[in-house]
This record gives sequence, C-alpha cells and structure tokens, in this order.
Amino acid sequence: MRRLAFFLATLLIAAVAAGETLRTLEHTQPAGALSGIIVTAGVGDVEIVGDNGTEIRARVEIKTKHMGFFGSRHSDADIVSLAIDPSASGGKLTLRIKPESHEDRSFVEKWRVYVPATFTAEVKLGVGDVTVLDVTGDVEAELGVGDVKVEGLHASFGNVRATCGVGDASLRTPAGREEGKGFIAHNLSAKGPGKAEIRAEVGVGDVTIRLR
Repeated sequence: MRRLAFFLATLLIAAVAAGETLRTLEHTQPAGALSGIIVTAGVGDVEIVGDNGTEIRARVEIKTKHMGFFGSRHSDADIVSLAIDPSASGGKLTLRIKPESHEDRSFVEKWRVYVPATFTAEVKLGVGDVTVLDVTGDVEAELGVGDVKVEGLHASFGNVRATCGVGDASLRTPAGREEGKGFIAHNLSAKGPGKAEIRAEVGVGDVTIRLR
C-alpha cells in the first residue's frame, strides 16, 4: 500500500511539473514591527530563508503547469493579472498570489522569501516542496503532497513534531538521529533545548529536519 501511495504521489507531482517561466513577481518591504511570515500557495515550491537583514524580500517565478498529455491551460490575460498580495495581521505578513478567482490554476509558483532570522515561518502548500532555512522562530508547514525540509540551530528549538500520512520523518541533531515511528503513517516527536517549535504535517511525502 505504501509503495502504491508513493507511486500515485510521484505521478501527481510529475503531472503538474513546471515548464517555462511566464512571469517573475517581487515584493520588498521593511520588517518593521512584524515578527513572522506566512506563504500560501497551490502548486509549486516554497523556500523561506532567514538572514541578518531587516527587510522581507520575496520573489516568485510563475511557470507553466504541464498537465500530462493535455498540456498547460492559461491565457495571457490570466498571467498579466497576477500579483503578490501582501496582508499583515497579528504581527505576521501573509503572502499569496492574487487573484484567487478559480481553484484549478494553470501555473506553478516557485517562491523564495528572505526574512529576518528571528522570524516565525509558516507555509501552506498543496503540492510541491517546502524548505525553511535558518530562522529561529516557530516553524509550521502544512503540505498535501511533497517533501518538507527544515534546517536551523539546535539551540533555538524545543518541541519538534512531524507527521506523515504516507512517508518518512527524520530528525538529525548534534545528539544523533531520530526516525519517525509507524508503518505507513509516521510520527516524530522530540524535545530540544530552545523555545521555538517545529510542526510539520504532510499527507504524502517526507519530512527531514536537520538542527546543527
């Protein structure tokens, strides 16, 4: 059953593989009083990187979506109308692509977002890969199909939880390596010396956490 699920997931990801770049969108703003970032996307990849800066810098490539033998479906008007939609609430900045007028989008989003290292990071993605690097605040990832990778400082994190409906979960720290428990679904729970938390939930795919 597990092999079948992985096979189906592989077919799904391959069916919506990214093609040529149609547009590149960018957004930059001072971090100011903000303390966290949330990125919401449908299909694609999201990477959030913590750095020593004081700005939030986002870049997203809009690429064609190859839908198997049926090709991609989009109009020039659809692509021209796309923009990054920033909205702030509760000290966090949410980034998404607008307009959200139809559910079956005909493009893939490739995000890279730089934030101050002290930020929290949250990603909500349907299909693709999530990567969060070098932030010291809470990390949360919700992913339907794909892989999650989190890397950071061991000293920053306390509670670590990862759940995979079908897939593997692993944690590597200076103390060694831990694997998720389960047969098809895997759950991993650990406790570190810090205060921030890592929470990752994947339907089909793997979660890899490396804390140095």
